[in-house]
Amino acid sequence: MQQVGFSGRTGRGNGAPPSRSRLPSFVSILRLTLGPPPFRRAVFALSLLAFVLCPSDATAQFPGELTGRVSDAVTGLPVELALIEVLGTNGMALSDASGAFHIRGLEPGRHRLRISRLGYEPQVRTVEIHNGRTAWLAVKLGVRPVAVDELAVEAWNDATPGRLTMSRPQIEAAGDLTAAGLLDGWAGLVVQRRGAGGRQTVSIRGGSADEVLVLLDGAPLNDPLTGEADLSTVPASQIESIEVLKGSQTATYGPRAVAGVVLIESRASAAPLRLALETGSLGYWSGSAETGGGALGWEWSAGVRARIADGSFEFARPDELGGGRSTRLNTDNEELSAFVAADGGAAGGRLRLRGGFLDLDRGIPGPSFLPTTTAREELSRWRGQAAWERGGHLWRLSTRLHGVWQSARFHDSEPPVGLPYDSHSDALALGARLATELAPEAGPVRSLSGGFELRGQRYESAALGAGAPDGRLDFGIFLGGELAPDPASRTRLVAALRLDRDDLGDRFHLTHELGLHTGIGPATFRVRHAASYSPPTFGDQFFREGVAVQPNPDLRAERVPDEWTVAVDLSGRIGSEATGGLSVEGYIADVRDMIIWAPDFRFVWSPRNFHVERRGVDVQARIAFPLHQIELDGSYSLARATYDRDDDVQVLYRPRHSAALSFAWRPGSWDVRGEARFVGTRYPVPARLNALDPYWSVDLRVRHRFDMEAWRLTAALVVDRLLDTEASLIYGYPEPGRVLRFELAASPQLTKMNEAKGEGR
Repeated sequence: MQQVGFSGRTGRGNGAPPSRSRLPSFVSILRLTLGPPPFRRAVFALSLLAFVLCPSDATAQFPGELTGRVSDAVTGLPVELALIEVLGTNGMALSDASGAFHIRGLEPGRHRLRISRLGYEPQVRTVEIHNGRTAWLAVKLGVRPVAVDELAVEAWNDATPGRLTMSRPQIEAAGDLTAAGLLDGWAGLVVQRRGAGGRQTVSIRGGSADEVLVLLDGAPLNDPLTGEADLSTVPASQIESIEVLKGSQTATYGPRAVAGVVLIESRASAAPLRLALETGSLGYWSGSAETGGGALGWEWSAGVRARIADGSFEFARPDELGGGRSTRLNTDNEELSAFVAADGGAAGGRLRLRGGFLDLDRGIPGPSFLPTTTAREELSRWRGQAAWERGGHLWRLSTRLHGVWQSARFHDSEPPVGLPYDSHSDALALGARLATELAPEAGPVRSLSGGFELRGQRYESAALGAGAPDGRLDFGIFLGGELAPDPASRTRLVAALRLDRDDLGDRFHLTHELGLHTGIGPATFRVRHAASYSPPTFGDQFFREGVAVQPNPDLRAERVPDEWTVAVDLSGRIGSEATGGLSVEGYIADVRDMIIWAPDFRFVWSPRNFHVERRGVDVQARIAFPLHQIELDGSYSLARATYDRDDDVQVLYRPRHSAALSFAWRPGSWDVRGEARFVGTRYPVPARLNALDPYWSVDLRVRHRFDMEAWRLTAALVVDRLLDTEASLIYGYPEPGRVLRFELAASPQLTKMNEAKGEGR
């Protein structure tokens, strides 16, 4: 007979000889049952119970697993990068952005764990691992302020100096709907919206939207025809992290990163189950569901979201257009999106898979002075990405593949001017990147890296003229390195060099980056010099000629031959109860041949090359009171982006001054946040004419978490433009003023569910 262990798995089924046991053998039990009937029944019952429950060398031992979640004891928010150590063994793990962790291969029995994270009180816990089972542990860490003498130097915003980042907990707390909303208010960034439900792009340091490279899981989100990345098509609910690097980044990330790069990573993990329902102004409804788990050494997650909005609202017409009130129509929006992710071991390394789908149908109302009620945009996008990484003590090898298929249709049966149109475009983008990195044990060289990248595009579009090419294939080769006098030094020299081939222009471009980081006392100083370029887009060069618009096949690539950035970062403790940080960056980054749409003497609009001078300062500051759960943030940007001529005229819709102020208060299970954003004067034409007045907008978000049986419920109220501000960044695209949104989300509390299951057993 086979012996059955506690886990229900077979202990001996392969003909192996019986193991020695402290339990009565099966023969002994059989002999005892031959006694008198009452004695037989009692002995048999007791022996069978001991046979099943008592520890035995004969029972097969299968490793168990431990999963759990680390959260803040006061706020309940996830704690990322907490270290979970199994004392006396080599087992350990780091909590991810959702606070979750997973440790495999634990021998059955009791284990002592140590859970620690900088800024929190460490804990030592004991957990029981059963044979072949998975145990759950919920850990709540209490805050412990970091003791420093005066001012401790640390990275700004939990990132490398010069990088702005948001992790998953911060994204959830922000309450924004799209990636663009998450970026709004950061120093040096201006989100350009074209009305409610319309396209959303980002400008960095006065650059154009097509000078900002946006990578979603390593795949360019920039449209192959316009070069712009529409961030309204990336739901914030499906973002794991978002990171911004300002300034020329071509040497590291490739063409189009003239003004900066936005790195978006889609969801890597999800709760075992989470359901959410939203409703609000403008006929807005949204529903989402997500789930996640793990098996066979793999972690997986998936989610789906559907959103609809009527979008219609009243707005004030400008006085030059007759004044009064009008109704903004054709602003409805229907969207369906989904994501899937998996992580696991493969070929001795770690394999990460990501996939997503988007289906969008929305109205294109046009400018308010020339509206249309019949123009529509229909967009479908499929994306997939695979990344594999393997490393040793002194080396690391990584590769990444991506693919994006996109189908877009723009049509208007009754345009206010011109002829009806129906334009359809299909695009396929494929890419591969291979990189290796070496880290010598001794000497001043801290790391050396290199690799190559290949990107190809194929498309068909009715919006292009007859002479337009049907695709392009670009490749780049890159090298990089980092020097430091010794491992403990705060001085680092970073260098990067890249050679790219522009397939359409049939020429090579060499770009570089050289940066020096050093620390003196409480300050970290940065000096950086870089060069970058961005090729013209197909849409600018080869679009089909229309009424009062004309393509320009002779466009030259945009270039930044010399960009200088000087910065200082401070961060640490202020007094006995506060921590704070300050980052100040100054830059000079002139653009040769910036592509800007402008009219000629016949008032025919066409993309043209202009020399643009860019000078500016970005300031970001933060102060936090951990004991009171209060945070205050502020930012200010001076972005002088002017044409290279004597009249000092700012480039179209580039506010020279912008600022933001925000606060967050998290008393217990509440989370209250407010933000005020300032947008300075803009010019809708390349002259000091028709200036648009500066304005402030104020947003408020209130969230409350409460428990109901085995479920955790989160209710949130979001008020955009609390003071009913209707001003807009771009003339002719009005905003709806005050907009309200209410969200209710529910997810099971695994700890209580496991406790309930235990009581049931």
